[in-house]
Amino acid sequence: MIEYSLWGLCAFAIAGLLFRPWQLPEALWTSVAALMVPLLGLCSWHDAGKAIASGKEVYLFLFGMMVLSEVARQEKLFDWLAASALLHAKGSGRRLFLLVFAVAIVTTAFLSNDATIILLTPPVIAVAQKARIDAFPSLLACAFVANAASFLLPISNPANLVLYGGEPPGLLPWLERFLVPACLAVGMSFILLFALVRREIASRFTGACDLPGLDPIARFVALALFGVIVLLTLVSFLHGPLGWATALSGAGLGVVATMLRRQAPLPALREISWSVFPLVASLFVLVSAVEQSGVIQKLASLIVSYGNGATAILVTGFGFGLLSNVINNLPSGLLAAQLAPLLASHSPALQDALLIGVDLGPNLTLSGSLATVLWLIILRKHGLNVSYACFMRYGVILTLPALAASLLVLML
Repeated sequence: MIEYSLWGLCAFAIAGLLFRPWQLPEALWTSVAALMVPLLGLCSWHDAGKAIASGKEVYLFLFGMMVLSEVARQEKLFDWLAASALLHAKGSGRRLFLLVFAVAIVTTAFLSNDATIILLTPPVIAVAQKARIDAFPSLLACAFVANAASFLLPISNPANLVLYGGEPPGLLPWLERFLVPACLAVGMSFILLFALVRREIASRFTGACDLPGLDPIARFVALALFGVIVLLTLVSFLHGPLGWATALSGAGLGVVATMLRRQAPLPALREISWSVFPLVASLFVLVSAVEQSGVIQKLASLIVSYGNGATAILVTGFGFGLLSNVINNLPSGLLAAQLAPLLASHSPALQDALLIGVDLGPNLTLSGSLATVLWLIILRKHGLNVSYACFMRYGVILTLPALAASLLVLML
Protein backbone atom coordinates (compact mmCIF):
# COMPACT_ATOMS: atom_id res chain seq x y z
CA MET A 1 0.00 0.00 0.00
CA ILE A 2 2.87 2.37 0.84
CA GLU A 3 4.51 1.80 -2.55
CA TYR A 4 1.23 2.49 -4.37
CA SER A 5 0.85 5.77 -2.44
CA LEU A 6 4.40 6.81 -3.33
CA TRP A 7 4.03 6.04 -7.03
CA GLY A 8 0.66 7.79 -7.03
CA LEU A 9 2.28 10.94 -5.62
CA CYS A 10 5.07 10.71 -8.20
CA ALA A 11 2.50 10.38 -11.00
CA PHE A 12 0.57 13.34 -9.57
CA ALA A 13 3.72 15.50 -9.50
CA ILE A 14 4.82 14.53 -13.01
CA ALA A 15 1.35 15.10 -14.48
CA GLY A 16 1.22 18.54 -12.87
CA LEU A 17 4.71 19.33 -14.16
CA LEU A 18 3.91 18.36 -17.74
CA PHE A 19 0.26 19.37 -18.17
CA ARG A 20 -0.26 22.23 -15.66
CA PRO A 21 -3.99 21.64 -14.92
CA TRP A 22 -5.97 24.89 -14.82
CA GLN A 23 -2.71 26.67 -15.79
CA LEU A 24 -1.55 26.58 -12.15
CA PRO A 25 2.24 26.76 -11.61
CA GLU A 26 4.20 23.54 -12.05
CA ALA A 27 5.84 24.03 -8.65
CA LEU A 28 2.45 23.92 -6.93
CA TRP A 29 1.79 20.34 -8.02
CA THR A 30 5.25 19.03 -7.21
CA SER A 31 5.26 20.84 -3.83
CA VAL A 32 1.91 19.37 -2.84
CA ALA A 33 3.16 15.89 -3.75
CA ALA A 34 6.38 16.41 -1.77
CA LEU A 35 4.45 17.70 1.26
CA MET A 36 2.28 14.58 1.24
CA VAL A 37 5.34 12.30 1.42
CA PRO A 38 6.09 12.94 5.14
CA LEU A 39 2.41 13.51 5.96
CA LEU A 40 1.61 9.98 4.75
CA GLY A 41 4.61 8.56 6.60
CA LEU A 42 6.50 7.63 3.41
CA CYS A 43 9.59 9.30 4.89
CA SER A 44 10.35 11.32 8.01
CA TRP A 45 10.35 15.12 8.13
CA HIS A 46 14.06 14.92 8.94
CA ASP A 47 14.78 12.90 5.79
CA ALA A 48 12.67 15.29 3.71
CA GLY A 49 14.69 18.21 5.05
CA LYS A 50 17.96 16.42 4.30
CA ALA A 51 16.76 15.74 0.75
CA ILE A 52 15.98 19.43 0.21
CA ALA A 53 19.33 20.51 1.69
CA SER A 54 21.21 18.07 -0.55
CA GLY A 55 20.34 20.22 -3.57
CA LYS A 56 22.21 23.31 -2.35
CA GLU A 57 24.78 23.33 -5.17
CA VAL A 58 22.04 22.86 -7.78
CA TYR A 59 19.98 25.76 -6.39
CA LEU A 60 23.04 28.03 -6.38
CA PHE A 61 23.93 27.07 -9.94
CA LEU A 62 20.38 27.68 -11.20
CA PHE A 63 20.20 31.04 -9.44
CA GLY A 64 23.51 32.21 -10.88
CA MET A 65 22.68 31.10 -14.42
CA MET A 66 19.25 32.73 -14.32
CA VAL A 67 20.74 36.05 -13.16
CA LEU A 68 23.47 35.91 -15.82
CA SER A 69 20.84 35.14 -18.48
CA GLU A 70 18.64 38.01 -17.31
CA VAL A 71 21.54 40.49 -17.36
CA ALA A 72 22.46 39.40 -20.90
CA ARG A 73 18.82 39.72 -21.97
CA GLN A 74 18.40 43.20 -20.50
CA GLU A 75 21.59 44.41 -22.20
CA LYS A 76 20.29 42.92 -25.50
CA LEU A 77 23.56 41.07 -26.06
CA PHE A 78 21.89 38.22 -27.88
CA ASP A 79 19.81 40.60 -29.97
CA TRP A 80 23.14 42.03 -31.08
CA LEU A 81 24.46 38.53 -31.85
CA ALA A 82 21.35 37.73 -33.88
CA ALA A 83 21.68 40.94 -35.90
CA SER A 84 25.35 40.14 -36.41
CA ALA A 85 24.43 36.68 -37.71
CA LEU A 86 21.95 38.23 -40.14
CA LEU A 87 24.60 40.67 -41.36
CA HIS A 88 27.25 37.99 -41.82
CA ALA A 89 24.85 35.59 -43.51
CA LYS A 90 24.99 37.89 -46.57
CA GLY A 91 21.55 36.87 -47.78
CA SER A 92 22.16 33.11 -47.52
CA GLY A 93 19.62 31.05 -45.60
CA ARG A 94 22.13 28.22 -45.24
CA ARG A 95 24.81 30.49 -43.82
CA LEU A 96 22.33 31.95 -41.35
CA PHE A 97 21.36 28.44 -40.23
CA LEU A 98 25.04 27.54 -39.70
CA LEU A 99 25.66 30.71 -37.68
CA VAL A 100 22.64 30.10 -35.44
CA PHE A 101 23.75 26.50 -34.91
CA ALA A 102 27.29 27.63 -33.97
CA VAL A 103 26.06 30.33 -31.55
CA ALA A 104 23.71 27.78 -29.93
CA ILE A 105 26.63 25.37 -29.34
CA VAL A 106 28.77 28.04 -27.67
CA THR A 107 25.88 29.36 -25.56
CA THR A 108 24.92 25.87 -24.39
CA ALA A 109 28.48 24.90 -23.58
CA PHE A 110 29.24 27.97 -21.47
CA LEU A 111 25.85 29.21 -20.21
CA SER A 112 23.71 26.02 -20.08
CA ASN A 113 21.01 24.61 -22.32
CA ASP A 114 18.21 26.60 -20.67
CA ALA A 115 20.12 29.84 -21.33
CA THR A 116 20.33 28.92 -25.03
CA ILE A 117 16.55 28.61 -25.23
CA ILE A 118 15.77 31.72 -23.19
CA LEU A 119 18.34 33.99 -24.80
CA LEU A 120 18.53 32.78 -28.40
CA THR A 121 14.98 31.78 -29.37
CA PRO A 122 13.37 35.28 -29.37
CA PRO A 123 16.17 36.92 -31.43
CA VAL A 124 16.08 34.04 -33.95
CA ILE A 125 12.35 34.63 -34.44
CA ALA A 126 12.94 38.38 -34.88
CA VAL A 127 15.77 37.79 -37.38
CA ALA A 128 13.65 35.41 -39.47
CA GLN A 129 10.80 37.92 -39.55
CA LYS A 130 13.17 40.70 -40.60
CA ALA A 131 14.70 38.55 -43.33
CA ARG A 132 11.26 37.20 -44.31
CA ILE A 133 12.38 33.58 -44.18
CA ASP A 134 11.07 30.48 -42.42
CA ALA A 135 12.22 30.56 -38.77
CA PHE A 136 11.47 26.88 -38.17
CA PRO A 137 14.87 25.37 -39.21
CA SER A 138 16.87 27.75 -37.01
CA LEU A 139 14.43 27.29 -34.13
CA LEU A 140 14.87 23.53 -34.41
CA ALA A 141 18.63 24.09 -34.28
CA CYS A 142 18.23 25.96 -30.97
CA ALA A 143 16.05 23.22 -29.50
CA PHE A 144 18.17 20.23 -30.51
CA VAL A 145 21.56 21.82 -29.82
CA ALA A 146 20.40 22.82 -26.33
CA ASN A 147 20.35 19.15 -25.32
CA ALA A 148 22.89 17.66 -27.75
CA ALA A 149 25.64 20.02 -26.54
CA SER A 150 24.58 19.92 -22.90
CA PHE A 151 27.33 17.55 -21.78
CA LEU A 152 30.22 19.34 -23.46
CA LEU A 153 31.07 20.91 -20.08
CA PRO A 154 29.87 20.36 -16.50
CA ILE A 155 28.10 23.76 -16.59
CA SER A 156 26.25 23.03 -19.84
CA ASN A 157 23.17 21.52 -18.15
CA PRO A 158 21.78 21.79 -14.60
CA ALA A 159 21.08 18.04 -14.87
CA ASN A 160 24.86 17.48 -14.82
CA LEU A 161 25.09 18.89 -11.31
CA VAL A 162 21.92 17.02 -10.31
CA LEU A 163 23.32 13.68 -11.44
CA TYR A 164 26.62 14.18 -9.65
CA GLY A 165 25.04 15.58 -6.48
CA GLY A 166 26.43 19.06 -7.13
CA GLU A 167 30.00 17.76 -7.45
CA PRO A 168 30.72 16.81 -11.07
CA PRO A 169 34.19 15.61 -12.10
CA GLY A 170 36.85 18.25 -12.74
CA LEU A 171 37.17 19.77 -16.20
CA LEU A 172 39.95 17.52 -17.51
CA PRO A 173 38.37 14.25 -16.33
CA TRP A 174 35.06 15.50 -17.70
CA LEU A 175 36.52 16.26 -21.13
CA GLU A 176 38.32 12.92 -21.16
CA ARG A 177 35.02 11.13 -20.59
CA PHE A 178 32.51 13.27 -22.48
CA LEU A 179 34.20 15.45 -25.12
CA VAL A 180 34.18 12.84 -27.89
CA PRO A 181 30.60 11.59 -27.20
CA ALA A 182 29.35 15.21 -27.00
CA CYS A 183 31.08 16.26 -30.23
CA LEU A 184 29.67 13.18 -31.91
CA ALA A 185 26.16 14.00 -30.65
CA VAL A 186 26.43 17.60 -31.89
CA GLY A 187 27.96 16.58 -35.21
CA MET A 188 25.37 13.92 -35.96
CA SER A 189 22.55 16.25 -34.91
CA PHE A 190 23.85 18.88 -37.30
CA ILE A 191 24.26 16.50 -40.26
CA LEU A 192 20.84 14.93 -39.81
CA LEU A 193 19.01 18.22 -39.18
CA PHE A 194 20.76 19.88 -42.12
CA ALA A 195 19.65 17.00 -44.35
CA LEU A 196 16.06 17.32 -43.13
CA VAL A 197 15.77 21.11 -43.60
CA ARG A 198 18.11 21.58 -46.57
CA ARG A 199 15.28 22.69 -48.89
CA GLU A 200 13.85 25.18 -46.38
CA ILE A 201 17.23 26.84 -45.78
CA ALA A 202 18.23 26.94 -49.45
CA SER A 203 16.72 30.40 -49.74
CA ARG A 204 18.06 33.87 -50.40
CA PHE A 205 16.90 37.00 -48.63
CA THR A 206 17.50 40.70 -48.94
CA GLY A 207 16.54 41.74 -45.43
CA ALA A 208 19.96 43.18 -44.59
CA CYS A 209 20.30 45.25 -41.45
CA ASP A 210 22.81 47.53 -39.79
CA LEU A 211 24.53 46.11 -36.74
CA PRO A 212 23.07 47.89 -33.69
CA GLY A 213 25.57 49.60 -31.45
CA LEU A 214 26.28 48.54 -27.88
CA ASP A 215 26.68 51.40 -25.42
CA PRO A 216 29.67 51.38 -23.03
CA ILE A 217 27.71 49.66 -20.26
CA ALA A 218 26.55 46.87 -22.58
CA ARG A 219 30.12 46.39 -23.81
CA PHE A 220 31.35 46.21 -20.23
CA VAL A 221 28.69 43.62 -19.37
CA ALA A 222 29.67 41.58 -22.44
CA LEU A 223 33.33 41.59 -21.33
CA ALA A 224 32.31 40.76 -17.76
CA LEU A 225 30.16 37.88 -18.98
CA PHE A 226 33.14 36.54 -20.93
CA GLY A 227 35.19 36.85 -17.74
CA VAL A 228 32.57 34.88 -15.82
CA ILE A 229 32.71 32.12 -18.44
CA VAL A 230 36.51 31.96 -18.06
CA LEU A 231 36.15 31.92 -14.27
CA LEU A 232 33.61 29.08 -14.27
CA THR A 233 35.79 27.09 -16.67
CA LEU A 234 38.73 27.59 -14.29
CA VAL A 235 36.63 26.55 -11.27
CA SER A 236 35.56 23.44 -13.15
CA PHE A 237 39.20 22.73 -14.04
CA LEU A 238 40.15 22.97 -10.36
CA HIS A 239 37.11 20.88 -9.37
CA GLY A 240 35.85 23.77 -7.25
CA PRO A 241 32.27 24.48 -6.08
CA LEU A 242 30.48 25.38 -9.33
CA GLY A 243 27.27 26.27 -7.54
CA TRP A 244 28.83 28.93 -5.33
CA ALA A 245 31.01 30.26 -8.16
CA THR A 246 28.02 30.62 -10.49
CA ALA A 247 25.76 32.19 -7.86
CA LEU A 248 28.36 34.73 -6.70
CA SER A 249 29.32 35.61 -10.28
CA GLY A 250 25.70 36.07 -11.31
CA ALA A 251 24.82 38.14 -8.24
CA GLY A 252 27.95 40.27 -8.60
CA LEU A 253 27.42 41.04 -12.27
CA GLY A 254 23.71 41.66 -11.65
CA VAL A 255 24.46 44.21 -8.90
CA VAL A 256 27.13 45.99 -10.97
CA ALA A 257 24.93 46.17 -14.09
CA THR A 258 22.00 47.50 -12.05
CA MET A 259 24.16 50.16 -10.39
CA LEU A 260 25.67 51.27 -13.71
CA ARG A 261 22.18 51.60 -15.21
CA ARG A 262 20.96 53.33 -12.04
CA GLN A 263 17.95 51.07 -12.04
CA ALA A 264 15.99 49.46 -9.23
CA PRO A 265 16.84 45.75 -8.89
CA LEU A 266 13.25 44.57 -8.31
CA PRO A 267 12.08 44.61 -11.98
CA ALA A 268 15.00 42.38 -12.97
CA LEU A 269 14.46 40.07 -10.00
CA ARG A 270 10.82 39.65 -10.99
CA GLU A 271 11.94 38.20 -14.33
CA ILE A 272 13.68 35.29 -12.62
CA SER A 273 11.64 32.09 -12.46
CA TRP A 274 11.70 31.69 -8.69
CA SER A 275 9.21 28.83 -8.84
CA VAL A 276 12.00 26.63 -10.21
CA PHE A 277 13.50 26.35 -6.70
CA PRO A 278 10.51 24.82 -4.87
CA LEU A 279 9.94 22.65 -7.94
CA VAL A 280 13.47 21.22 -7.79
CA ALA A 281 13.41 20.94 -3.99
CA SER A 282 10.15 18.98 -4.05
CA LEU A 283 11.57 16.61 -6.66
CA PHE A 284 14.51 15.94 -4.36
CA VAL A 285 12.03 14.88 -1.65
CA LEU A 286 10.11 12.57 -3.99
CA VAL A 287 13.27 10.94 -5.31
CA SER A 288 14.57 10.47 -1.75
CA ALA A 289 11.36 8.59 -0.89
CA VAL A 290 11.69 6.49 -4.05
CA GLU A 291 15.27 5.64 -3.06
CA GLN A 292 14.13 4.47 0.37
CA SER A 293 11.55 2.20 -1.28
CA GLY A 294 14.36 0.03 -2.68
CA VAL A 295 13.58 0.59 -6.36
CA ILE A 296 17.04 2.09 -7.01
CA GLN A 297 18.75 -1.11 -5.88
CA LYS A 298 16.45 -3.16 -8.09
CA LEU A 299 17.26 -0.95 -11.09
CA ALA A 300 20.98 -1.25 -10.40
CA SER A 301 20.71 -5.04 -10.19
CA LEU A 302 18.81 -5.14 -13.49
CA ILE A 303 21.43 -3.05 -15.32
CA VAL A 304 24.37 -4.90 -13.78
CA SER A 305 22.81 -8.20 -14.90
CA TYR A 306 23.69 -7.18 -18.48
CA GLY A 307 27.38 -7.03 -17.56
CA ASN A 308 29.52 -3.99 -18.39
CA GLY A 309 29.70 -4.27 -22.17
CA ALA A 310 27.86 -2.56 -25.02
CA THR A 311 24.49 -4.09 -24.10
CA ALA A 312 24.59 -2.73 -20.55
CA ILE A 313 25.68 0.73 -21.77
CA LEU A 314 22.92 0.88 -24.40
CA VAL A 315 20.26 -0.36 -21.96
CA THR A 316 21.34 2.25 -19.39
CA GLY A 317 21.55 5.18 -21.82
CA PHE A 318 18.43 4.41 -23.82
CA GLY A 319 16.50 3.42 -20.70
CA PHE A 320 17.08 6.76 -18.99
CA GLY A 321 16.73 8.62 -22.28
CA LEU A 322 13.24 7.17 -22.72
CA LEU A 323 12.44 7.72 -19.03
CA SER A 324 13.35 11.39 -19.42
CA ASN A 325 10.76 11.73 -22.19
CA VAL A 326 8.10 10.14 -20.00
CA ILE A 327 8.75 12.05 -16.75
CA ASN A 328 11.05 14.93 -17.91
CA ASN A 329 14.83 14.90 -17.51
CA LEU A 330 14.91 16.71 -14.16
CA PRO A 331 13.21 13.94 -12.13
CA SER A 332 14.94 11.27 -14.20
CA GLY A 333 18.26 12.99 -13.47
CA LEU A 334 17.48 12.90 -9.76
CA LEU A 335 16.76 9.17 -10.01
CA ALA A 336 19.96 8.69 -11.99
CA ALA A 337 21.88 10.54 -9.25
CA GLN A 338 20.83 7.89 -6.73
CA LEU A 339 21.67 5.09 -9.14
CA ALA A 340 25.01 6.49 -10.35
CA PRO A 341 27.21 5.49 -7.35
CA LEU A 342 25.93 1.93 -7.52
CA LEU A 343 26.73 1.66 -11.23
CA ALA A 344 30.05 3.49 -10.95
CA SER A 345 31.33 0.84 -8.55
CA HIS A 346 30.57 -1.76 -11.22
CA SER A 347 31.72 0.22 -14.29
CA PRO A 348 32.39 3.98 -14.71
CA ALA A 349 31.09 3.71 -18.30
CA LEU A 350 27.62 2.88 -16.96
CA GLN A 351 27.57 6.09 -14.91
CA ASP A 352 28.61 8.03 -18.02
CA ALA A 353 25.83 6.32 -19.99
CA LEU A 354 23.34 7.56 -17.38
CA LEU A 355 24.38 11.16 -17.95
CA ILE A 356 24.29 10.90 -21.74
CA GLY A 357 20.82 9.34 -21.58
CA VAL A 358 19.54 12.09 -19.27
CA ASP A 359 21.12 14.92 -21.31
CA LEU A 360 20.71 13.78 -24.93
CA GLY A 361 17.73 11.43 -24.67
CA PRO A 362 15.18 14.25 -24.04
CA ASN A 363 15.61 15.45 -27.65
CA LEU A 364 13.14 12.75 -28.61
CA THR A 365 10.01 14.68 -27.55
CA LEU A 366 8.82 18.16 -26.56
CA SER A 367 8.30 17.11 -22.93
CA GLY A 368 11.73 15.51 -22.53
CA SER A 369 13.54 18.43 -20.91
CA LEU A 370 12.89 21.76 -19.26
CA ALA A 371 14.73 23.39 -22.17
CA THR A 372 12.32 22.08 -24.83
CA VAL A 373 9.31 22.94 -22.67
CA LEU A 374 10.63 26.52 -22.35
CA TRP A 375 11.23 26.56 -26.12
CA LEU A 376 7.60 25.66 -26.79
CA ILE A 377 6.35 28.30 -24.33
CA ILE A 378 8.44 31.01 -26.04
CA LEU A 379 7.19 29.95 -29.48
CA ARG A 380 3.58 30.18 -28.34
CA LYS A 381 4.19 33.66 -26.93
CA HIS A 382 5.27 34.71 -30.43
CA GLY A 383 2.21 33.20 -32.10
CA LEU A 384 4.06 30.07 -33.28
CA ASN A 385 3.33 26.48 -32.44
CA VAL A 386 4.85 23.04 -32.99
CA SER A 387 2.82 19.91 -32.44
CA TYR A 388 4.10 17.05 -30.30
CA ALA A 389 3.98 14.71 -33.32
CA CYS A 390 5.86 17.15 -35.58
CA PHE A 391 8.68 17.61 -33.09
CA MET A 392 8.89 13.87 -32.44
CA ARG A 393 9.31 13.15 -36.17
CA TYR A 394 12.50 15.19 -36.10
CA GLY A 395 13.40 13.89 -32.65
CA VAL A 396 13.35 10.23 -33.66
CA ILE A 397 15.57 10.81 -36.70
CA LEU A 398 18.08 13.01 -34.85
CA THR A 399 18.17 11.50 -31.38
CA LEU A 400 18.25 7.73 -31.76
CA PRO A 401 21.37 7.56 -34.01
CA ALA A 402 23.19 10.28 -32.04
CA LEU A 403 22.39 8.59 -28.72
CA ALA A 404 23.50 5.16 -29.95
CA ALA A 405 26.77 6.55 -31.36
CA SER A 406 27.55 8.59 -28.23
CA LEU A 407 26.94 5.59 -25.98
CA LEU A 408 29.01 3.20 -28.06
CA VAL A 409 31.97 5.62 -27.91
CA LEU A 410 32.09 4.88 -24.17
CA MET A 411 33.36 1.41 -25.06
CA LEU A 412 36.55 2.81 -26.61
